[in-house]
Amino acid sequence: MNNEIEIDFLEPGLAIIISSLENIEAELKNNKELTFLLDDLNEVEELEDLAKLLTKLKSLEKQLLSEIKALNHLEEFDIVSDLQIATAMSDFLAADEFLFKFTELVETKDIVVTQENILEIFKEEIIKQVNKIYKEAISKLKNIYDNENEFMKVLKIATDESNLNDLREASKLMINLLKIERAVSEEKKYEILAILNKAESLINLIDIWSQYEIDFEEE
Repeated sequence: MNNEIEIDFLEPGLAIIISSLENIEAELKNNKELTFLLDDLNEVEELEDLAKLLTKLKSLEKQLLSEIKALNHLEEFDIVSDLQIATAMSDFLAADEFLFKFTELVETKDIVVTQENILEIFKEEIIKQVNKIYKEAISKLKNIYDNENEFMKVLKIATDESNLNDLREASKLMINLLKIERAVSEEKKYEILAILNKAESLINLIDIWSQYEIDFEEE
């Protein structure tokens, strides 16, 4: 695939990043670096430029988190969540990640390429990735939650869930359970949230991707 087509293919992921960062910009108000970054992301057309902008986002992550916490906002959890979703998706848009490999997989499939069948292949791959994230999370969280904890019960079910709607509901439920969690520190809570938002960003990607009409034919 050429650069232009790959940009089109990855545009839904970029839309998630932009939307999340715009939510943060609305709260921080005077962060010029973030505003300039958003302007550039809205105009990006080449993969090389996109990679540079995503690297810039990663370099701003700690600063943005610090500024968000300094707000002492009642909805800090949700604003941090926006930042985590943006950075998680920026990681997934890296050239060595599975989304780029998926564009190569599409070209090797012996099928008539249409929006419908590409979306189905895409859903299958996303669900596998989300299951993998949740399975890795269990090993990381087993020393924090016991097996009877409601959060862990949902997490374990989600590791093998193949229905996208059920995965979506499980993701939302776990994030909401974590939001009201009082037994772990704020730092640990945000570490857990970052794991959940990796999965959440991919689930959101399917929803947005399905709304796009992408031309898979090279000119």
